[in-house]
Amino acid sequence: MDANRTEIERWILSNLTPQPSTTAELMYERMESQSGQCLPVLYEPLDNTKRSHWHDEALIGAFAHALGDASIILDVGPGDGWPALRIADRFKKIIGIDPSPRRVRVQRENAERLDIDNVEFLVMDAEEMTFKNGSFGGVTAASSIEQCANPEKALQEVFRVLAPGGTLAMIFEDYDSCLGTGEGDEKLRCELTGTEAVVFYQIRRKSPPRETWYALFLDRERLNADPEFLEAVENISETPVELEGAPGGDGAVARSETFGVTLLAGFAPLVADTKYFELNHLTSGTVDKLLARVGFADVLHLDHRMPELLAFFDAARDAGKLGPNGPVLDVVAEVFGISAVERAGDGPGDFVIAKKPG
Repeated sequence: MDANRTEIERWILSNLTPQPSTTAELMYERMESQSGQCLPVLYEPLDNTKRSHWHDEALIGAFAHALGDASIILDVGPGDGWPALRIADRFKKIIGIDPSPRRVRVQRENAERLDIDNVEFLVMDAEEMTFKNGSFGGVTAASSIEQCANPEKALQEVFRVLAPGGTLAMIFEDYDSCLGTGEGDEKLRCELTGTEAVVFYQIRRKSPPRETWYALFLDRERLNADPEFLEAVENISETPVELEGAPGGDGAVARSETFGVTLLAGFAPLVADTKYFELNHLTSGTVDKLLARVGFADVLHLDHRMPELLAFFDAARDAGKLGPNGPVLDVVAEVFGISAVERAGDGPGDFVIAKKPG
């Protein structure tokens, strides 16, 4: 396994003592809003002129249509409450679970603000659910199963709590496509507040599909007393660093791994604690095998990007048809979402629909 480690990983493992953690602790507990408060309906009124709003509405239509006539729905890892709060008017009751207390607090606040009373959000790990067998007619999961330490165990739990004949509708991050033509990437970034300084080192790899995060918690008082290192942390806070010569994205600066090792070695005396998590991601080539191993059948795939809908939006925009008298967003977009589900096939595709045999 060490041969698959990066130069920076080997340095961290040799010089620090990283303790295992979770995505809930190192990522989702640290986010005020998982979506950046940009989701339509949850944070913004539906806007006929925004491409992302058409896309969101189509995905909601796809989720709702895939779940059919189910009554009680489980949403695994809703983030800010998506899709649970957006499909709540289609079903009798929805229960959302998330291992992050902060996420659940945001979900409940959004439900109260939107006056949605048939959705309940609970702090719960998908790998250890407390629900009885067969409690739900349908399950949704949007980019959440692969965030579990053990995706197979999470899917086993989903299968257990689904009623016979129930449906799982799941979007997953397909590492074959989301990493493009490259084999992966590495990034250094920093979160700096008045009381805390954390340097994050993130690795994504296609073969095998894995993601690893290391979090180096720096002693804030000692950092404040060292102007040179404080400036270095502030620079990373403002501009993340892409490593291995990868092209800088989102304003990131491309640097070598040697630079990263040198930088972290300088920070080492200031490191008070180090934590990490590692994820085994899914691909279109592995997700079907995993679902079948768990017991699911009739697995279908579609492309969550909804290319036909986005082509329609682009054409309507270019033709000047997106004003107040243009096509009705929520009606037209939902038709595209339903159509995508009905045309779903063997794959590939990162929106998966699967059945628990009746």
